[in-house]
Amino acid sequence: MMNRPAIDGLSPQPTPQGAWDWDATPAHRLVVLGVLFIVPLIAITARIADLQCRLQPSFMEVFSRTHTELQELPAREGRLLAADGTVLADDVLQYDLLVHYRRLEEPPDPRWLRRKAWERLSRSERRQSAVVAAQESLLHQERKTWWNELQRLTGQPQDELRQTAQGIQNRVDSIWASVDERRQFKDRVPLPSSREVAANMPWWEHLWQSVQHELTAPPVRNRHEPLVIAEQETSHVLLTNVTREIAAEVEAHPDRYPGVSIAIRPRRIYPLKSVAPHILGSRTPLRPEEVDPGSKQFIATLAPDYRPGDPYGRSGLERQYETVLHGTRGVRSITYDRHGEELDSHMERPAEHGRDLVLTLDLPLQQKAEALLDAALLSAPPAITDDEAPPANAPQTPPPGGCLIAIDVQTGALLTAASAPRFDANLLTNHEAAEWKKLINDPRKPLYSRATQMALPPGSVFKALSAIALLEAGVFRPHDHIQCQGYLDHPGQHRCLVFRHYGVGHGETDLSAALARSCNVYFFTGARRAGPQALVDWSQRLGIGQPTGLDLPGETGGALPSPARPGEAGPRWYPGDTLGLAIGQSALKVTPLQMARLMAAIANGGYLVTPHLATTSGPTSIETDGSTPVRPVFAHPEPQPIPGLHPETLAAVREGLYNVVNDSHGTGYKTIRLKEVAIAGKTGTAEVGGNRPDHAWFAGYAPADNPRVAFAVVIEHGGSGGKVAGPIARDFVKTLLETGLITPSAPLAVQ
Repeated sequence: MMNRPAIDGLSPQPTPQGAWDWDATPAHRLVVLGVLFIVPLIAITARIADLQCRLQPSFMEVFSRTHTELQELPAREGRLLAADGTVLADDVLQYDLLVHYRRLEEPPDPRWLRRKAWERLSRSERRQSAVVAAQESLLHQERKTWWNELQRLTGQPQDELRQTAQGIQNRVDSIWASVDERRQFKDRVPLPSSREVAANMPWWEHLWQSVQHELTAPPVRNRHEPLVIAEQETSHVLLTNVTREIAAEVEAHPDRYPGVSIAIRPRRIYPLKSVAPHILGSRTPLRPEEVDPGSKQFIATLAPDYRPGDPYGRSGLERQYETVLHGTRGVRSITYDRHGEELDSHMERPAEHGRDLVLTLDLPLQQKAEALLDAALLSAPPAITDDEAPPANAPQTPPPGGCLIAIDVQTGALLTAASAPRFDANLLTNHEAAEWKKLINDPRKPLYSRATQMALPPGSVFKALSAIALLEAGVFRPHDHIQCQGYLDHPGQHRCLVFRHYGVGHGETDLSAALARSCNVYFFTGARRAGPQALVDWSQRLGIGQPTGLDLPGETGGALPSPARPGEAGPRWYPGDTLGLAIGQSALKVTPLQMARLMAAIANGGYLVTPHLATTSGPTSIETDGSTPVRPVFAHPEPQPIPGLHPETLAAVREGLYNVVNDSHGTGYKTIRLKEVAIAGKTGTAEVGGNRPDHAWFAGYAPADNPRVAFAVVIEHGGSGGKVAGPIARDFVKTLLETGLITPSAPLAVQ
């Protein structure tokens, strides 16, 4: 047995010297396994201890961490107020009804419809085509019900709503087509292959860029993947300026009006609509390109705080006093915890509301003046009496436009600035397509501001200035007489109107009679003796040919022709130009405001006033009961004495202007004279040529014995100044009496 050979593989093998015998020492194996478990546990325990002890504050900081946001506070724009506190321009909140594009799209987008159906189904139901199709059919029915609910809510015909929605869809489709065209063009442009790029750089750099691209670059859009633009996933304005009740209904029942929301924004309104629209101007939101310094449409005068959508004055007083009316947003700092709960807030910068602007406009007077002009533009030309010969260019249709200006003779405060025809100022901030088209297609140009931009030949109204120039030049003394035979040199030219009609002249005529009867020959004779420079110099002293300084943008200065001085180049000056200038013709063009200021200077003793509209400004209060004090913020120039103008000259001119209306031979006696108050002024019938009707003028002041208000009336192509403009001036003075702006004249003042 001892000599039996051992079976191969079963007999114990000797352990090499120095090797570990795992079978002989099983405890060693347990030690090794214990070490393998204990060492990681020690490391984990150490890490846990480190987290709990050393790093705990950094982790707990997340729970106590706060963040701060800056919230903008809106600011109210300033209002425009009449002299009596009536609101002429104000800001109101406008509610716009917005609808998500997919709700408006017709027919509905299949992918959107499928997604909405899936939202109502479970995962298993989404795999059942019949169930999905039934849900889509239900959605179609709900869309019809949705349109009916929208029509009931807004009160708008469903056809109009769908037409507006179709317009939105057409616009979005146009944008989509443009984007798709650019995408297809980009796909057609060959790009360098990856091999070409890799050939130009080391392999390790190419490897790194490949890894970086895979980790950071978005997936490449498949060219067959449907294109979706932002306009298809946002809401669009379906109706503007809906009522507060509609807005409240939508906000209270979102489940009844899915996809419908309300946007609130301020909107400028003009409560009196067509009262003084040219003077008030307009205020509309800024477009993005207007606040972009890199854009060609950038408005360089904007302050840094302006942003797209902010209201901005475009014309009139809204533009002139933009910096006064504009409100500056406030900023509030709000601190939130990690759950979004507000912890603290404080004001970084309070909102500064725009200041209310108080105007000099007398509202009843303005409305009366506008009514008088409206009537003049609707009425037929006045009938010609038996003792009058109709002029060859007598108007056959109502005049196209007119203007009435009235100012305080002492201060220059603009009491009335009426232009006709007019328009509803709200059309500039809230366009109505039909009304806007009618407005811009009106041949009478209602948007044209005749109070500040109309310049016409003044005709005989200018003779008041010519009288000053001739007296101050020493050509005539007030009671010097000339013999008027009805024409200057030849019966066919340079004639008086009375000679044209009746073939006779005015006879012995002095300054007073020349003004009262509008004798052309008297002023022709004086202008020939004095020369053109005397007329031009005195026209410049009295503000002709230059803006008056009215606080409105775009005021024109008219045109004052003058001969070139020695050594200067210029158009040739003929003797006839001097004669025409003396009677307000030639190339002379003046504005109604210039003529009203001329009359104010004659009435106030020779001081040239600066017309203005703004007087004071109240800070922020919206009350108009007088409880909030207002403070003057506008320093208007003081009236300036006209150099070289003598009191004797003014007295002589005032006498002539008085006789125009109150002398039985005056051109305004029959149509302008009032018993209650004495009016002084000058009629004017300005020829325009081309066989077109003359412009009708009357400029004057009242009361004649104690002047308070100077005014000018002009009716474009209205015909005779005494018959057309004169009666308007008379009715206007009646309103001055009724409103208490002037008082009746002394009994001796009326002859």
